[in-house]
Amino acid sequence: MRILIVAALLSACIRSSTGPQLGDNVELRYGASVMLPGDTVNVQFTDVTADSRCPTGAQCVWAGEATMLLTVGYNQQVSLTLGADATRAMAIARGARITLVALKPYPTLNGSPVKADYVATLRFDSAKD
Repeated sequence: MRILIVAALLSACIRSSTGPQLGDNVELRYGASVMLPGDTVNVQFTDVTADSRCPTGAQCVWAGEATMLLTVGYNQQVSLTLGADATRAMAIARGARITLVALKPYPTLNGSPVKADYVATLRFDSAKD
């Protein structure tokens, strides 16, 4: 019985150390990469191409948008946009649905963040759902 418990605990530890699983939210810093769940391909946060979100402390008529770029594998470019149209925050790559859940930090009244400060929260799901 003890052997089964130890084996189950080791299995759980091994699973959690292999990277994100489908359904997980993952924080990814600008320039960093993470392994695509169930694959051997990296997903890298390569750029923030636009950030027109309403600055913190301001009152805006429009909430604005933020667009980021991911590189999947060696050359597949994926653009994700947070804003009014939720479908633009999602893309399919290598059988996985990648969704941009959040992008921090928000712009301030003094300007947009430096790219190196951005952290994207991504969720990976099966594209078959």
